[in-house]
Amino acid sequence: MNAYSTTPYYPVHRPTDTSLEMGKVGAVVGLCGAGAVNLRRLRQGQITATDAAVDTLRAGMASGLATAAAMLVANQFRSPALALLATVATGTAVMYSLNAEQTSGDKS
Repeated sequence: MNAYSTTPYYPVHRPTDTSLEMGKVGAVVGLCGAGAVNLRRLRQGQITATDAAVDTLRAGMASGLATAAAMLVANQFRSPALALLATVATGTAVMYSLNAEQTSGDKS
């Protein structure tokens, strides 16, 4: 039997693969942004090292989840304009819901 196949191979594009990869990128961006803000707050004595680490990790995870969800929804649209609108709407909704508990705790 021949080790090489003559049957053409067409890779299957799955929206979940793209969403997971973009979720990783979103998590890195969120970690970098929150890390920079928390480092400044830590140096100014406004926050402890533990609080800075926890807040940075929380922001990174939230950014990753929001990005993955937004990409998953955006992949359902063929129109670039609708995909962009869906991305912004979904990302905003996910970040709002993930941060709702944190902001409500700050008010009391």
